[in-house]
Amino acid sequence: MRKGLTLVEVLVSLVILAFVLGAVFTILNLQSVKATQAQRTAVLQTDAQVALTLLKWDLLCAGLAYPKTLKAVTSGNNGAYGGADFISLKAAGLGFELGGLRHSWLAHDTSQIINVDSATLRAWADTNMNFTPGDTVVIIDQDRTVLEPPGELVVESVRLDTFYDIWGNAMLAQRVGFDKPFSTIPGYILVRKYGSCFDDTATGITIQRSVNDKLVRGGDTLLDNVEDLQFAYGVDTDGNGVIDAWSDDMPDWRGQKWAIRYTLVVSSRPIGGYEYPADSVTVEDHTYALTFDQKKRRRAVLSGVVMPPNLQP
Repeated sequence: MRKGLTLVEVLVSLVILAFVLGAVFTILNLQSVKATQAQRTAVLQTDAQVALTLLKWDLLCAGLAYPKTLKAVTSGNNGAYGGADFISLKAAGLGFELGGLRHSWLAHDTSQIINVDSATLRAWADTNMNFTPGDTVVIIDQDRTVLEPPGELVVESVRLDTFYDIWGNAMLAQRVGFDKPFSTIPGYILVRKYGSCFDDTATGITIQRSVNDKLVRGGDTLLDNVEDLQFAYGVDTDGNGVIDAWSDDMPDWRGQKWAIRYTLVVSSRPIGGYEYPADSVTVEDHTYALTFDQKKRRRAVLSGVVMPPNLQP
């Protein structure tokens, strides 16, 4: 007598197999979702770190050779774009707002430079940073104040030269001729005056979150999917070298050690099966509610503190 599976046994086996395959598929799908979430989070954080590096560099270099008598940093708290802050920097290190920053310092073998119409300046390997005929320059003293006189100087001639430092090392230099004589001391900095870069009404570079969730530096987009951007400002109120008071509005920091705290919230694209564990996000003094779509997004909150070295007392 031949033995085999009955129809009932076949059906039961198929049901059991379906359950097993369903469980395997569910596990694989969950693992795939988790892997996708981890990958998107890693990319999100990497892109944000690159953008924050550029932002941090701007903050570190703000006010490079900019007169102390003028404010090189201005800000706005909870602006037009969903409560995000903005910050404007003058004479930032990347030099975009200056049309290419050109600066150097006076080199001389005496303690004074008296009534001369030419001078030896440190030259740079990047020739775009060196002065050219027609440039209008100013001399900045130890307080980053424009030296008056001579005020503005026009470069009339430039030739390559060599000077020797106090240890006798030869260094690349420029011998620069100007349109009028001046007197100063070695070590002072010369900066090309581009447009109104030394005018307190100059715009400078503004870093902000735009209405379409982009981190924008001037006219350039640094990062997409930016939910919020906030700044806070700390001041050493008692002069002990420690930042002890923070504010969401820019203080009158001149004469005191001070710092800028920046915080950026970036989000991923919506992820199936994921839900953010809160209904809102709070950064500094700003709280915003999350929509249904936003709750399906992962987000990273990145922050740091910078004390702009060019703007300390």
